Amino acid sequence: MNNYLQAIILNAIEKFQGERSIFAIYHMLQGKKSSQTIQDAHLFGLTNIFGTVPRFTREQLIQNIRLFIELKLIDATGNDDVYMISEQGRKALKAYFIKCPLPTSLNGWKYQSITQDFWRRLTLLIQTISHIVHNERSFYPIQQNQQIQEFVKGFLSTNRQNRELIAQHLYEELVTLLELQRELNRDIFVLKITGVNRIGLTFEQIGKRKEVDEWYVQFIFLETLHHMLMEISTVSDYPLLASLIVDWKNGGNLHMTQSTQMTLNYIQAGKTISEIAEIRRLKANTIEDHLVEIVLSDKSFSIQDYVSNEAENQIITVIKELKTRKLKAIKGAVDNDQISFFQIRLVLAKIGDRG
Repeated sequence: MNNYLQAIILNAIEKFQGERSIFAIYHMLQGKKSSQTIQDAHLFGLTNIFGTVPRFTREQLIQNIRLFIELKLIDATGNDDVYMISEQGRKALKAYFIKCPLPTSLNGWKYQSITQDFWRRLTLLIQTISHIVHNERSFYPIQQNQQIQEFVKGFLSTNRQNRELIAQHLYEELVTLLELQRELNRDIFVLKITGVNRIGLTFEQIGKRKEVDEWYVQFIFLETLHHMLMEISTVSDYPLLASLIVDWKNGGNLHMTQSTQMTLNYIQAGKTISEIAEIRRLKANTIEDHLVEIVLSDKSFSIQDYVSNEAENQIITVIKELKTRKLKAIKGAVDNDQISFFQIRLVLAKIGDRG
């Protein structure tokens, strides 16, 4: 393997165990908000990489698959675009991850929707504050996006205390967060920052300086931001940084599509699937897709109105026996003709990647 992205792709192939095509990886890395991709992210334990490479292309995927075939890292299954990791591939992947482990705090599913804006806001704020406290009011903003610039202006307008005090508090919050990280994570984060008389480095430049693959640098950087977002959103010790994501925290369940959120509102109002479908002028199976998405987003959501305890236990038993998530295989093995594909999908969503 030549780079860390290839390791990520090969790891996804191993996780899929021949039950999904390679293009499911393409949708996973892009963060496609479809019921299938969302469900796959949870069922196969790939929520960490969801949406982490939004500009990933089909061409990149195909090129890497061809390389894997050439190196005998994967084997064809007989189904179009479906591959299994080979024993040689498994050994190569294990050796690669010993050298460059998977980032443990990476959580694209939960944080990728705010990660980019958080970083843009933070880096522009740091740049702005650093110039102000050094009495240099004129500079070329590192972020050209107008919404980001307006957000930072609004932040400074709201926080009118002494700019040096803001700089001190911001520094203290960042240092506290970075002290929770590994040395490599800290170094990459600091090297990305732009301030007075310094421009943040690119991933390629950091990779050369740290003598690691630039894709690894990118994933470690994302892990650092995701860990920060986790701490900021759950601990009250970071008021300045928390104000950079206040719109995200107040935005409801951002893991659900707007349409699914609307379906949830009707469910909470006591409506049945058929009633919601009629009200919204959608097919019943679309509402069922929404329900699966709701369970994936909220494991505390009860499925008892749709699956009896007996049916749920039967489905779980078959999943464990067959060690598969293929709906047809599970449906064919359950000893109950009354159990539907929808009920199987709900149970799979409930147990996530624990099954």
